[in-house]
Amino acid sequence: MNRTIIYLLLLVTSATAVITTGCREDGPDSVEATLYDIVCLSEVSKQCTRFTLTKPGNDDVITYSVNGALDTTHVKVGERLLLAYRTNKQAPYTSGFITPIGYSLITNDTLTAGYISNVTDWNRDPVYLTSVWMSQHYLNIRARLPYDSQPRLLTVMVDSLTIANDYPDCYLIHRLEEPINTFDRSYYMSFDVKALLDRPSCRGFNLILNNSNLPHDEYRFNISK
Repeated sequence: MNRTIIYLLLLVTSATAVITTGCREDGPDSVEATLYDIVCLSEVSKQCTRFTLTKPGNDDVITYSVNGALDTTHVKVGERLLLAYRTNKQAPYTSGFITPIGYSLITNDTLTAGYISNVTDWNRDPVYLTSVWMSQHYLNIRARLPYDSQPRLLTVMVDSLTIANDYPDCYLIHRLEEPINTFDRSYYMSFDVKALLDRPSCRGFNLILNNSNLPHDEYRFNISK
């Protein structure tokens, strides 16, 4: 399993649309909404930068374009990021040109496989889960985790004993180098689970974790084929 250093969100702290208003002498004036979404960087050229995304629970691909090349030095084509943008007065979540406001790095990873019984203390360090959703073949997670400058073990692993089931068991494994007493920060993660979903027997999967936010440690995701 990979040891992953989690990227801190630098620019934004919310995945919801925010609408602000300003005041003038002749009354309030609406400001266009700024949207925040996990998107995939699909193309970068001198002429155009493109991102693709799907809404939660939806497989329809939306393509956003930006005139010219953006500074995406820290993101490779094919990787995912959290993008803040405005839609230039077009309807939200329709393909077209947008105005980017900024972006933040997120954790990109793929599903791993192994035997959960062989992972010592896989649930020793809880995750404060705030949201989890599927978009296309990506499992997306927003969570609060203790800040730590040291690498940590963070992965989603399918238990090989269940991989042939209709609903395999997948575990969100989070383990620090050692327990620490520090403050929490918000993180976004996106895991590519396509290899599991493409199995003929797979109808979905169960996500199991040590959730310190709610007394709910298992979530089931269904897929359509």
